[in-house]
Amino acid sequence: MVPEQRRQQIVTALGTRGMVRADDLANQLGVSLETIRRDLNELERRGELTRVYGGATRAPKRSEAWDRRVVSRVPAKRAIARYALRLLRPQQTVVFDMGTTIYEAAKALPGDWVGSILTTSGHVAQHLADYPGVRVQLVPGEVRDEELAVSGPEAERVFAGGFADVAFVCAGGVHPQAGLTGCHEGEAAVRRHMIARSFERYVLADSSKLGRVSQYRVTDLSSITAVITDSDVTKDVLDALVARGLRVHVAPPLPVDQPA
Repeated sequence: MVPEQRRQQIVTALGTRGMVRADDLANQLGVSLETIRRDLNELERRGELTRVYGGATRAPKRSEAWDRRVVSRVPAKRAIARYALRLLRPQQTVVFDMGTTIYEAAKALPGDWVGSILTTSGHVAQHLADYPGVRVQLVPGEVRDEELAVSGPEAERVFAGGFADVAFVCAGGVHPQAGLTGCHEGEAAVRRHMIARSFERYVLADSSKLGRVSQYRVTDLSSITAVITDSDVTKDVLDALVARGLRVHVAPPLPVDQPA
């Protein structure tokens, strides 16, 4: 098989699965791991995929919905992200969920941090792929192009089969009675496994998500270590959540001259 035929098969596999592993490709195509790595490097140079630890994922597509959300309430999300990262220690295994606030946490991760990241977000995996001390694993599964978010039975099995020190998860809503809820059924199911298999479980949610209920239930508030939110949270919402036994950390605003 000539190189271009092999590379086209890699692109086709990405189109079907959303993510491929280099060792699986080497076995399927009958070539060395080094040959596959060269193929992946060439395809990344052309913009046809993004390299991640151990393989590759689809090149990010521009999404109007993502583009709007990623620039919404940025100061609040950055304050939450910086606060959350203070909770990490070197050499931990950390779960990064999908979502724009989680993405801000990935962007704020210090370049000298050392540890392992397990994520369902293609945006997070792409950003952290070049961190020298970070082992990044993008879980396999079905990819929602709008968000580059991975879900489905394969992703659930990854989280159900191991443990993490810390999980940073997102939320469609955090409500005193309804608990933690999400907007997509498959992603809510994966999030339940993230929470069940992590020793510390933090929900990173800007204040607009507190007091809201989304369509799909994730878990009760008792399963969450704490919610980290921004200083715009109202007293009535905060009091209602605390009354249910939930710990809520309010991240102080960043200084006006805080660099992005």
